Amino acid sequence: MTFSAKKVAIIGAGAGGLVTLNELLHTASDGSSTIDKEKERHALPANGAFSEITVFEQNSSIGGVWNYSNEKDEGFPSGVVEYYKPSEVRPTKTPPESLDSTSREVPIESKSLPGLRWNKSGIYDGLFTNIPGELMRFTSGPPSVATNDGVYAPFVTHDHVLRYLKNFTSVNGLEKYIRFNSSVEKVYKDPETGKWVLQVVERKDNADNWYQETFDAVVVAIGKFNIPHFPKVKGLREFAAKHKNVSHAKSYRNPSDFRNKKVLIVGSSISAVDILQYLIPVCKEVHVSANTLPGQELKNNKEAGKKWISDVLMDPALLIRLHPKIRQFLEDSVEFIDDQVESFDKIILATGYHTHYPFLSIPENEGKGYVNVSTDGEDATQHNIVRNLYLYTFSIGDSSLCHIGIPSTPLFFLICEVSAIAVAGVWSNAKALPSKEEQRQWVEDAFALQSAGTKRVTSDAATELYNKIHSLGPRGRYNFFKSNVIDDPEKAKIILKDLFYKIVKGKIEV
Repeated sequence: MTFSAKKVAIIGAGAGGLVTLNELLHTASDGSSTIDKEKERHALPANGAFSEITVFEQNSSIGGVWNYSNEKDEGFPSGVVEYYKPSEVRPTKTPPESLDSTSREVPIESKSLPGLRWNKSGIYDGLFTNIPGELMRFTSGPPSVATNDGVYAPFVTHDHVLRYLKNFTSVNGLEKYIRFNSSVEKVYKDPETGKWVLQVVERKDNADNWYQETFDAVVVAIGKFNIPHFPKVKGLREFAAKHKNVSHAKSYRNPSDFRNKKVLIVGSSISAVDILQYLIPVCKEVHVSANTLPGQELKNNKEAGKKWISDVLMDPALLIRLHPKIRQFLEDSVEFIDDQVESFDKIILATGYHTHYPFLSIPENEGKGYVNVSTDGEDATQHNIVRNLYLYTFSIGDSSLCHIGIPSTPLFFLICEVSAIAVAGVWSNAKALPSKEEQRQWVEDAFALQSAGTKRVTSDAATELYNKIHSLGPRGRYNFFKSNVIDDPEKAKIILKDLFYKIVKGKIEV
């Protein structure tokens, strides 16, 4: 299949969107790349493969999840009946009228109405990465230089990552391609023209300016930490509406609101424990509810990257009260499945996020096979299993629609970049995708591993995946792993346990 992808849209200006923009800009019309070695600056090709590239970013600046703000999303959507469904907490918006004759210069203006947008970052004060800083970067552009992160070594603070992304954007001159305050609400393909239609809302002066624009190809790079997953528990919605003390971990910013409070954290993942280390020193009591507690499951967790979580949760010196799963929320208290009942001042839901594409979940795309997001259980549980994407990147339904940043892996930045490399290679016709049958078989094999319990792409598997994806890249594109050997980032996670205790004991000033 030969592509004619001259005009490209990228949705999202976080890490995935920025590196995709940079990769496409450095790809020549002959299918070669000017990124031939690892250095700070690379020349743009004389004749670029893509004549027009536009990035749509719903916020006012770059960074995506790393774009810290004191503003936060609503703690709990108590006004939404089926709050546990991603399509309900973030539905597709409908334009006020037909957009056929509109453009960015001639939009349809409507009053900006309140609604759940979930566009605020979940970054909080004191957050640092759980991946070594040397891996929180790309192979093109400026190096990632730590400044005051030594206390967290080998990890880095959230503001370090944002500084890096801003520097990457500046050095490569990317900002001029980005339309800020622009939310893409619909993406579908016009059957007559074969072009992708994007319906966009640009917010200006408290008004919504609606317009649509067509593109040859689309990259989705919105990340996976936007739409919070609120668990379906009997009585939760009514309890949250009455007490106003239930919030998702995405809305947590600092421990000041929890001082001298009795707090329940629902969940026992890394995000729960990250917040826990800041709450233990200031809270009157800290309780944790998880599906695997109490019992032997945590004790039997032998993965080096996760066992430390089990250790700290079960450390009697920390005085953490452990509870099993919640059965129901009563009028003023919480009942657990072991029949225990407790009341709390604050409740934090560290229950993860949905992977959700409201702009693709529209009638125009039914049956097209662009992307398939499902759960590993009932429909009311977390929607985060993404299928129908070859190499986690190319939509099998239409390979002129691609995704960046899908797999969960410690090499996330590098995998985002290599997916962008492959997109540049295939869309510039330097390389060709295998048959649909081969693509589907790869997806089935990857899904079989997930079903067997391999949810994350480990560093060893990520290196193999990187090289496979890189093989689809433009000619001459530098391959990071042919010149570099990295330590297993999972081993570094053992250091997280030491940092946890230092923060709890006040040895690290936050």
